[in-house]
This record gives sequence, C-alpha cells and structure tokens, in this order.
Amino acid sequence: MTRGAGDVEPTGWGVVREFLAELRAEPQPLPVLYLLCDGCGNVTPRTSVQKLFSVTRGGIIGGTPESVCAVCRYAQPRVVDDEVSADATIECSGHPFRRFGVKRRRRPCARTLPVPASATMVICPWCITEQRGPAAG
Repeated sequence: MTRGAGDVEPTGWGVVREFLAELRAEPQPLPVLYLLCDGCGNVTPRTSVQKLFSVTRGGIIGGTPESVCAVCRYAQPRVVDDEVSADATIECSGHPFRRFGVKRRRRPCARTLPVPASATMVICPWCITEQRGPAAG
C-alpha cells in the first residue's frame, strides 16, 4: 500500500492489514545490469553497489558509487552508456525460493531472460540464481 506524505502511520489492525497486503503482493524482480568488467574483461551481471568514504580532519568525503562485478568482485564507477544491451534470451534453469522460508522450490523457475549474447554468467532476476551465460561456451 502506498501512503501520501500527509498520511499517519497505521496502528492496531491497520498494521495487520498492511502486513497481509504485503504478503499477498507479487514478488518483484531484482534489477540486474550487465556491464563490461575492467577487472576480468567479461560482460558480467551487476546487482550490488559500493561507495567508499574518506574520513579526514576536515570532514567526511564520499566517493562516487561503484558497481561490483558478480564474478571477480571488482568495483568500477558507472559511466554514460556503459550498460551492454540484451540481444539474446535464455530460459532460467534455477529454482525460486519458497514463499515463506529459505528453501528453494522443486519446480524450476523457467522464466525467459533477456541477456547480452557476450555474457559469461547471468543472474535470474526472479529466483536470484547464477547460471552460465550464452558466451560461456
């Protein structure tokens, strides 16, 4: 449920209703970017971002956000037009997590994923499993 800026926080049964509405909501995909990595030289998925800070006598200085490679964990800053476009599709062979708990389901995810043809590894945004990419050979 979305609330406006002037709405008050729910209490009592309102909290329970919001909690149940969140449980009934459909799962959302994880945003996955495919970038050419400067560390390993491959087109790899990026799902995390890091930002380094320097603490000096003058204060705290923050750096630019850097996307982290899922294969070699190399962090590099984003630049304009650095995302590799998806020009191939694969079917996910991973297994999604169960609705409640940490175990995975028995049935496969089987969603069709748009990925770059030059990617050596892909991550399914729905079940968050790492799989071989089209360029892995």
